[in-house]
Amino acid sequence: MAATATKVAPKSLARILMCRPTHFRVEYSINPWMNPADKVDKEKAMNQWNNLKATIEKSGAIVDVLEPTGASHLPDMVFTANAAVVRGKKAYLANFHYEERKGERHFYEKWLRSHGFETLGSVDFPFEGAGDALWAGKNQNKLFCGVGPRTDPRALSDLAENLKNENPFKVLGVRLIDPRFYHIDTCFCPLEEGLAIWFPAAFDQVAQHNMKNEIELVPVSEKDAKQFSCNAVVVGKTVILNKGADDTGKMLQKLGYTPEFVDMSEFIKSGGSAKCCTLALPM
Repeated sequence: MAATATKVAPKSLARILMCRPTHFRVEYSINPWMNPADKVDKEKAMNQWNNLKATIEKSGAIVDVLEPTGASHLPDMVFTANAAVVRGKKAYLANFHYEERKGERHFYEKWLRSHGFETLGSVDFPFEGAGDALWAGKNQNKLFCGVGPRTDPRALSDLAENLKNENPFKVLGVRLIDPRFYHIDTCFCPLEEGLAIWFPAAFDQVAQHNMKNEIELVPVSEKDAKQFSCNAVVVGKTVILNKGADDTGKMLQKLGYTPEFVDMSEFIKSGGSAKCCTLALPM
C-alpha cells in the first residue's frame, strides 16, 4: 500500500487582536477626521471590518476577536491598536488622552488578563498603546514612540522600565507635529526589522534626523498619506492597506512586498484605517 502524505498546516505568521465594530459610530470629534454629522453606515462598516479580518487571515495570520459586550458607550473600541503595546506576555495598557476613550482600558485589560498577559501601565500620563508605539529592529530591539498629540514623553522611561526583560531594547521618542497624523501608526509603518515606510512631514526635524539614523525609511506622498497608506497591517511579505494609495502599492511591489487593498472608508471617518483596527500579539 502506498504511503499517504501527511499535510502539514502552514505556520502562522502573526497573531492579531481585533474588536468587532458592533458599537462603532462617530458621535464626537477628537481628531481632524471626525465629524459627527458624517454618519457611519453601520452595515458597510461591518462588511469592511469582516473583509479586513478575512484578508489578514488569508495572508497567514491568526485573528482573535474581542466582542465589545457592555461597551456600547465606547464607539472607538474597534481601534484595538490603542489597547496596549505588547512585549512577550507583558501588555503595557493605554491611558487615553481624551475622556471619551478612557473607559476602553477596562475592557482591554480584562481581555488581555484572561488570555494570560500581565497588564501594566501608568494612569498618571497619557499613552495610547501601539497606536503610538511600534516595534522595529532585530528581535524588536527598537520601540518607536510618537509623542505630542496623544502620548506624553513621560511614558518613554516607564515603557523602558516596565517592558524590560533579558533582551535589551531602546525606546525612541519622536515628536508628531501634524494634527492629521496624531498617532505614529498613521504616518510610520515598519515593514521588517530594518525597513519602514513613512510620511516625513508628520514629524519634527529632530525626529526625522533621529529616525533616519535608526532604520531605512522610504517616504510616501502626502496624497497617499492622507489615504492612510502608512496605517497598514504587515503579515510576512503582505501589506494590507486602504484602497486609493496606489503609488504606495507600486512602491511596495518594488520593495518585494505584495500590497492588498481593502476599503476602510467608514473607519477613516473616525481617523483610523487597517492598522488602527489591529493589535499585534505574540505567537
